[in-house]
Amino acid sequence: MAKYVVVEENVESKTEKRIRIFIAVLYFLQVLMIPLPLMHGDIEGGIGHRTALNLVFQYNGFNSVAEVIVAVYGAILIIMPIICFFFFILDKRSKKKYIVSVITCFLCAFIICFGTGDTIAIGGVFTLILEVVILFMTSLGFQATRIRERTSNQ
Repeated sequence: MAKYVVVEENVESKTEKRIRIFIAVLYFLQVLMIPLPLMHGDIEGGIGHRTALNLVFQYNGFNSVAEVIVAVYGAILIIMPIICFFFFILDKRSKKKYIVSVITCFLCAFIICFGTGDTIAIGGVFTLILEVVILFMTSLGFQATRIRERTSNQ
């Protein structure tokens, strides 16, 4: 009897799968770090910690355009890691997840470093370290996908 084997051309390799799952775990950790203080700054007339949630939800509403921009920064810091987490969980074949990840890493790092003008707190430092690791792993995953596509085309 003959055995029939179905071979898909565009199946991710073990290395790609491990990298993809590792990056998804890192994004999940980043989502868990949302309540940590990102910056030290002026809050309600005093100096305090600013989290991503504090940036989005202002207690007295938005009194100026600057507060609206800061709220957009907070929304980006909350939403982008969640989007990237789902990209890495659900997208197994394309390179779109790596492009979204690079954009997210640079955008979140820019917002934490230069966005509000406040000093960086411990949550911001941990987030920046995670962003560097994610960026490195994203480049490894992109290269692994590129190598798989190159070998499958030959």
